[in-house]
Amino acid sequence: MNIVPLVCLRNTRLFDGKEGNSLILEDLQKRVEKDTLLYVLDFDGIERYNPNLELYQRLAEHCILWIDNGPRRIDDVMDTIMAGATNLTLREDLWSSLSIPEIQELTDDEIYLDKTRQVQEQRSLQQVFSGDIGTILFDETAVYGSFSKDRIGNQKIYLYAGSLEKLSLWTEQGISGIIVDLNKKQGAV
Repeated sequence: MNIVPLVCLRNTRLFDGKEGNSLILEDLQKRVEKDTLLYVLDFDGIERYNPNLELYQRLAEHCILWIDNGPRRIDDVMDTIMAGATNLTLREDLWSSLSIPEIQELTDDEIYLDKTRQVQEQRSLQQVFSGDIGTILFDETAVYGSFSKDRIGNQKIYLYAGSLEKLSLWTEQGISGIIVDLNKKQGAV
């Protein structure tokens, strides 16, 4: 199981988790090993359509980036890739005419859809799986006990978790990986 640390960007500032403490780039580089996969949750992009592309470039010098910045057009995806993203999270609620095949033409990198809202509304995981596109969920309570290796097959599913205390449960259920705040990951594994 992959454990991916999460950092957050809000008002152009870097934080060591969704509700974390302010962090400077040099401290981040000390806290994560070079070439670590890092989930960047960019609220400036998601909420205000103002992604921190320049900061991604600086982060990409040290880490492999999985960017979640709320792109709304194909040009936004291209900008994010050019700024250093290796993996992308897309949010269907922000991009009404989302075309996965068009994005797949741009990149061979991994693409994930945030399916949190669909799982919360439908309470059914089978209806939200997206073929060769990965799924990310930001609400572990909505899916608690709903997974099994048989049901999800080879689907790539990452779950944002508040802690790593249920790691063995998520492993048993076939989750591909856990995304956890950088400030909660340290010292846990």
